[in-house]
Formats: sequence, C-alpha cells, structure tokens
Amino acid sequence: MKLQNGIELPCELAVVAVGVRPNIQLAQAAGLKIGDLGGIEVNEYMQTSDPDIYAVGDCVETVSRITGKKVLAPYGDLANLQGRVAGENAASENWVTFPGTIQTGICKVFDYAAGSTGLSETAAKRHGYQDTLTVININLDKPAFMKGELLVTKLLADKKTGRVLGAQCIGPGNVSKQIAQWSMAIQGKLTVEDLINADLPYAPPFSLAIDHFIATAHIMQNKMKGRLKGISCKEVWDKVLAGEKPFILDVRGPEEFEAMRLGIHETVIPLGVLRKRMKELPSDKEKEIICYCRISLRAYEASLVLAGNGWKNVKVMEGGITAWPYPREK
Repeated sequence: MKLQNGIELPCELAVVAVGVRPNIQLAQAAGLKIGDLGGIEVNEYMQTSDPDIYAVGDCVETVSRITGKKVLAPYGDLANLQGRVAGENAASENWVTFPGTIQTGICKVFDYAAGSTGLSETAAKRHGYQDTLTVININLDKPAFMKGELLVTKLLADKKTGRVLGAQCIGPGNVSKQIAQWSMAIQGKLTVEDLINADLPYAPPFSLAIDHFIATAHIMQNKMKGRLKGISCKEVWDKVLAGEKPFILDVRGPEEFEAMRLGIHETVIPLGVLRKRMKELPSDKEKEIICYCRISLRAYEASLVLAGNGWKNVKVMEGGITAWPYPREK
C-alpha cells in the first residue's frame, strides 16, 4: 500500500497504518537527520544524529528483523518498547538496543479480526525472496461443540530452508492467538519442520486437538514434500476468465452443492463415491484436475485417491469454496 506521500508499506495489513505520516517538523527544526522513508534516522540505541537526542515511535525509521532494511512501523506497542530502550540509554549510557520489527499488527472490523506478521507474499518478492511457498488453511479455532469460530490463515515460507517468513489471519475466531504464535516463530527464525510438532496448550474450550497453527504448518510441510499440489482461488478464476478448461471436481455432497456452488462448469462427485465413479473423470491421465470442497480437506483426500489411480496433474484449490472471493452461481 502507498501512502499519500508515496511511501510504500510492506505489510498487506495496511489498514492499521492508513493515514499515517511521520511528524518530523520538530526534528527538522532541530537539524536531525531524516531517512529516505521520511522518518527520523536513529541507531539501535534509538539515538538520533544528535547524540544528546533520542527519538521513538511513529516518527522514526526502524529496521526489519527479516530483511535488514529500514521500514516505517507506526505501532503503539513498538513505540512503548522503543521508549523503554531510549529511556534506559538516556538515563545511563548506550547499553540497551532495540532489535527492530517484523511489523506485527491486528485490527477489528465489526465481528472480524485481521492480523498480519512478517512479510506478505508481495513484500517477500520485492525484497528478493523469489523462491517461496504459500498455503491457505481454513478451519475453526476450537471444536464446533465449543462454539468454535472460523479462521483463515495464509502462511509464507522460504522454499529452500523452510523458514517461516510471514503469516496473515482473518476471521471471527481467535486471530490474535494465531498471529502471536506466528510472530514468535518468525522472530525465533523457526522452520516449518520446527513447528509441525509444536507443544501448545490444548483443551476443547481453547483449541482443536491439532491447533489451527500446527495444522497450517502441516499443510505447508505437505506442499514442501510434494504431497500437496495446491492452486489458489485466484489462479483458478484466472483460468476460467482465460477460457481454459481444466476438469473442476467438487467432492462435496449434493445438498452442499445445491446450497452453494461456484457455477464454473464443475463436476460433482462426492468423496465417498469417488472410487466407484472414476469413469466420469477424464480418460487422459495428463488432464489438469482441480479438486475442492468446503475448505478443501476432502479435496486433498480426493487428490491422493486420483494420484493413486494414475492421474498425474491433480491440484487442490486451497481454502475451498469458503475462500472463493469471486461471483458464485445463485
């Protein structure tokens, strides 16, 4: 997102910074050095170009702990953390440092929370991370019998090392918990393999037996190991608009299909009868087949069934029909 002064924020959750413009008039009047992004330039001690002046908060530039580059990070919690560092150093000597930020933010929009931490997919590419993988996981934050609410998480990781680079989460569920966990994973430079058996607190009032956080890591591990070939809703929609004709397979039940369907010439074969109705699938084993269901868990199972029976180009639409942001058939 670009602000009015042309500054581009690397976080996709730009809503938390809408309208922010560093207030640097006093700093300019004092002759302090201003950085390229329009904020006051400070060192790791929060010290400005004048060694007797410290600056913190929305008006300063800080460093990304992921890329090492300067960023604007107008977050209230960071301002307080920076203030503690500056206060200690001003009261004694420069011995406490501020390590930077991964730009973790969250906001509430009516009944939904939206949070982001680390790099977005777009920002990662802009900063030179060209070989990355993303996955989308949609599930509840706790069991349905405990009134669980929906969570939609997008995870970004480095394909070669497996290091977690960023995550976004939205939904009426406990988004804050998910973003907090991903934030610590990123700051700890943890990999997907580090997280697949994470020991988190579990009881039905608080979490699924396999927490949404861990399940997201499992999906990423499946993709990294080639067990999951995913395709985003956007990529599917682009194929439809381009006139391409992949075989689109909806593995939900008939009642689900009647209640809500995409209307993109999909074929409905419920997962439970898929093995009995394989003659309805393309005879060409190289034909692209895109599977989906409500959240694409059954679609993943279907993709394994098809792959086990010889189809070589089977993909899963990540997030399923729940993640579909385009027009549906009414």
